[in-house]
Amino acid sequence: MKRAFAVILILMLACIISGCVGSGDGGAVERPETNLEFWICDNADEIDFSNCTELSGIMGGREYYGSAYAPEKDKDGREVAPEEYVIYTVTHYPDCSSKGKCITRIEITDPAVSVYGITVGSSEAEIKAAMSDYGYRLTEIIGSGCMIFEKGKIRISFFNGEITISAYVSNNTGIVY
Repeated sequence: MKRAFAVILILMLACIISGCVGSGDGGAVERPETNLEFWICDNADEIDFSNCTELSGIMGGREYYGSAYAPEKDKDGREVAPEEYVIYTVTHYPDCSSKGKCITRIEITDPAVSVYGITVGSSEAEIKAAMSDYGYRLTEIIGSGCMIFEKGKIRISFFNGEITISAYVSNNTGIVY
């Protein structure tokens, strides 16, 4: 009995170390059918952002346009987001104090980008059906056209022609940026 317990304990520790259990993110986030370059909770250490333009000004993380997008300049020479874009946010994950970094937020305004078969131009009925089919629960409706769906530690919101996908990041040590 002690030997079986020891084997189980060793296997559990191996899984925790490898990240398959106990990562705090509710498990791996399966990549759906999508034409995004990267997916939520992808390990940023394994991603080459050299073809992506980095945004400036975020505290506690880094933001990158997808490789097909770049900021534009306004009349004063300041960078502004193009009308259509995808922005990936990289932060520590699953906690602000974690050593690992992952993609924890994806903002989409480009109607050519599809996630779960839906785009920023999809109807409310299409969005509700797709999110339900993929196991997401409608948690909030804010006014007309703003819906928030959740599944585990992932939140997907649809609002004013934008899809935002985010992963919950804890802040157990109370880091202030």
